[in-house]
Amino acid sequence: MSGMLRRLGLAGLAAVILASCSSGKDTSSPEPTTPVLETPTTTPLPTTPVVARALAPERGSVQGVGGRGMVVVLDFTARDASALAAEFRIGGALPPPAAPAKPGRNPAFPGLVVGLSTTGTSLGGPTANLANLFQIVSPSRQLDGSMHVSAVWANSQADFGSDVDATLVAYAVAGTAPDVIPPSQANIDVISNTVEVAFRISSMTGPAAAAAPAAADPAAAAPPATTSVPGATTVRGATTTSVRPAEATPTTRPGTSTVAPAPASTTTRAPAPTLAPATTTTTKFLGLF
Repeated sequence: MSGMLRRLGLAGLAAVILASCSSGKDTSSPEPTTPVLETPTTTPLPTTPVVARALAPERGSVQGVGGRGMVVVLDFTARDASALAAEFRIGGALPPPAAPAKPGRNPAFPGLVVGLSTTGTSLGGPTANLANLFQIVSPSRQLDGSMHVSAVWANSQADFGSDVDATLVAYAVAGTAPDVIPPSQANIDVISNTVEVAFRISSMTGPAAAAAPAAADPAAAAPPATTSVPGATTVRGATTTSVRPAEATPTTRPGTSTVAPAPASTTTRAPAPTLAPATTTTTKFLGLF
């Protein structure tokens, strides 16, 4: 009996050793643990009632030509449609004959606040709310019930500098926005994230710059003045004063007459190379002499 018990014990021990080897686990090392992922402290989208984005200008881009033609496109989205009041608008600071708009709140988008660091003093400086300069305001309701508002502005006058770095700031407030942007948002009800874009306003380059000096100096563009007297020859590119035909001295050759220049006559050369006027002018009058 004791021998049988011993054989059973050895068989059980062998089975345990075999099971341990077939599992492939190393009991001497601790079990591997799953790494703990850190919870992000920020979210990709703002948690504000209204999400604001700037589609243009792009960060670091160069806008317009000679301070004109920069384009600003803002996009606002609110899950609660009542949080974003806006109406359709097209107009404002468009090229003539449209009346130019002035900075301040935009009646079609009363909660819009936009500032530009290079705004000239004639328009109120960098603290002026440029919302009313936006020519296009377009609201739309999405399938999920949210409200989407696009605001577009393109400047036609160089009132915001040229060849300078500029910073655009935009956000939305509840109710009516102020005409002057306050230094702090503490006393206003801001309902969106603040968009801030740094870009550059271009200098005057290209064909517009080449044509500018000629337009600025009308005297340079005017053709040289000429004095025309009947019977005299005019040389293009020079100012010529000639004598009257009555002072001509007839010659013995029939059919011709020779005109001698008066002592007071002068000839002024143009800046460009020109042919000097002849000292005498011979004109054939066929059938008269």
